Amino acid sequence: MNNKKSLLIYLPVIALCIAALALISHIDGKEKNITDTYFMYATVDGHKINVFEQGGSYYLFLPGYVSEQDIKLSAEAKKHDIKIMKSENVATVYITTNSGSLDKILADKEYKESGKITVVDESGNENVASGLDYIKGRGNYSWNTWDKKPFKIKMTKAASILGMGSGKDYALIANASDATLVRNDIARRLEMAVGIPYATTGRFTDLYINGDYMGNYYLCASIEVGEERINITDIDRLQSEVFSRLNAESFSVYETQTMKGWNLPECAQDVSGGYLVEREFVDRYNLEYSDFNNGFVTSNDEHFIVVAPKYCTVNEISYLSDFFEKAEEEILGTEPYGQYIDLPSFAKRYLVEELIKNYDGGVSSAYYYKDKDSIDSKLYAGPGWDFDMSLGNYLSWMEYADEDSTGITELYLSEHNSIYYKNMLTHDEFNELVHEYYKESAQGFMKEMTESGIKQYRELLEKSAAMDSVRWADMYKEWGYSAGDAKEYQKLEGFINQRTAFLNGVWLH
Repeated sequence: MNNKKSLLIYLPVIALCIAALALISHIDGKEKNITDTYFMYATVDGHKINVFEQGGSYYLFLPGYVSEQDIKLSAEAKKHDIKIMKSENVATVYITTNSGSLDKILADKEYKESGKITVVDESGNENVASGLDYIKGRGNYSWNTWDKKPFKIKMTKAASILGMGSGKDYALIANASDATLVRNDIARRLEMAVGIPYATTGRFTDLYINGDYMGNYYLCASIEVGEERINITDIDRLQSEVFSRLNAESFSVYETQTMKGWNLPECAQDVSGGYLVEREFVDRYNLEYSDFNNGFVTSNDEHFIVVAPKYCTVNEISYLSDFFEKAEEEILGTEPYGQYIDLPSFAKRYLVEELIKNYDGGVSSAYYYKDKDSIDSKLYAGPGWDFDMSLGNYLSWMEYADEDSTGITELYLSEHNSIYYKNMLTHDEFNELVHEYYKESAQGFMKEMTESGIKQYRELLEKSAAMDSVRWADMYKEWGYSAGDAKEYQKLEGFINQRTAFLNGVWLH
């Protein structure tokens, strides 16, 4: 009898506990964004890959180096009909954030989160396994426009990922606006063909973050100072010992109407180099002024952000601003070039931007560098960045007609463009170099692209692009194209043929 009473007393308590646990589980599930695929995943080579749901169908996107026999499905995944898609020919990047989520990063481009990265090459060999100082968003228009987001990563230690040269900073370019996925790689290979100093190519990869397949991404080294990057004098290294002993909160900004630097001890006796700067158009320069450390504006209203060193002292930013004034006088003047600027690098930079008709050419992400005078006293035009809006691929609001493969832009079609190249094109010596480099290397490279290169790209990316097109089907449907579309490759090939035919008639007469 007593046992029955005890049971009657405890039954409501037990029921209440069960209800509470169910509520906690429900709330916890919401916090973790648990969906019907949360417990559906495969274990691949020690990595978890989540099942993706699209239009009522379930997909499992596998790296190219993994065979279906090697995967282990979770118990829940085994209950469902899952379509397995497998990549081919490209490397694999696995990233895990410390929180296990991308939510805060996607909500704020500047939010940084540490984690781990593993890179596996096309053959299945582990290339890099390392900690990440952080992963964050990158880009401006590309970040705000497309669902498939680009990222920046910083390694805890310098590493050469897939042979790209030792460094800490890398970018994962989404190529969301380019249905072929290849324009960035074509432009970078063209830079190398014409001999732009420190030009490098990237690698196509399948990207997985926290087990979620993110699509086909173009992994490339960021433009930074380093022995295997932009190999100039590293002022940051010279200053680090002194600055590291200071309280960062005591750093104060040095500002005038035309420059921004820092009131810090003058560590370097020789402030003539090295410097890495990025040209930006005025609106973005003003918008991001509070976020970057150093910058200056020339008397001809050219705006530059100093990428390296991280903190310019008063003497350094003053020297750099004054040097650009002298270089600008030479660029815009009538005297022969060569005292302040390296003419060949400027001619090659212009050639690439003009040939591919890059919308951002001379506008944004245009890099220049200078070493200290005892090594090289001239200003160089460096490697480029962001080539997705080129070679016939433009948005409706851009000045270029999508089908227009003719015309000489002089890199001056945009209201935001630099005044440099239009003025340099009035000099015979500059034009002669451009035509020479085109004839010697660029023309042949572009011919190779149309004869076999575009076809090779299609074959290389066929499987990975197919996975990408399913992963981002809603985004592609909204924009009216999909990754790896045969028609888009044909359009690209046609643009290159027409563009080179036009330039042959103008430059090779």
